[in-house]
Amino acid sequence: MPAERTDAPRRALLYGDSNTCGTDPGPGRGAGGRYGAGTRWPDVLARRLRGRWDICTDALPGRCIPTLDFEWADWVACVRRSAPVDLAAVMLGANDYLSGPRPDAAAVAGRMERFVERLLSGGEGSVGRARVLIIAPPYLDFGDDRFYGRYSTVSGVLSEALRGCARRLGVDFLDAGAWRAPLAPDGIHLTPEGHRVFAENMYRYFLTALPGGDA
Repeated sequence: MPAERTDAPRRALLYGDSNTCGTDPGPGRGAGGRYGAGTRWPDVLARRLRGRWDICTDALPGRCIPTLDFEWADWVACVRRSAPVDLAAVMLGANDYLSGPRPDAAAVAGRMERFVERLLSGGEGSVGRARVLIIAPPYLDFGDDRFYGRYSTVSGVLSEALRGCARRLGVDFLDAGAWRAPLAPDGIHLTPEGHRVFAENMYRYFLTALPGGDA
């Protein structure tokens, strides 16, 4: 259950993949290269919300929506480290979408729905009465690439599938694809400007959508 605090900051858990981790895909950075803390959107958000919210970030490049036992165990460990939380925000799905033999937004949304149902179940790994937020990932844009072009999500196909999932579950939803945050040439990862745009939109959510967000 969320922390019963009156004067202490509330706590939000951000659970994501490389675009939450802050992966820098630039030449010469190599595997695991990250933007600095002054650029990564979770860190920018944490500074702007200091004193009102504590932001706990758990993000790994390549992470998929937890489905397998080891993935669920990773989630459970994360919840234990971060508890108690007042908001659990999940931005996953891009890697699931890209790893399929063909684009299948409905399959990704189904996987997300089963995951969030477990978060709301009250069992191990659940988040109790914490608010849950599904964030549709930034759009993927591979242009006219002969193979990956069909995996582009500029049309909003993945966002809409995840929106439907959030609606069915009665949880919050944000469409990061609609923010058109600039992407690096790989068509997947946010640029520094993309992180700025992302942080600004997330800050707006905290101020306008959450109880007492403007306190």
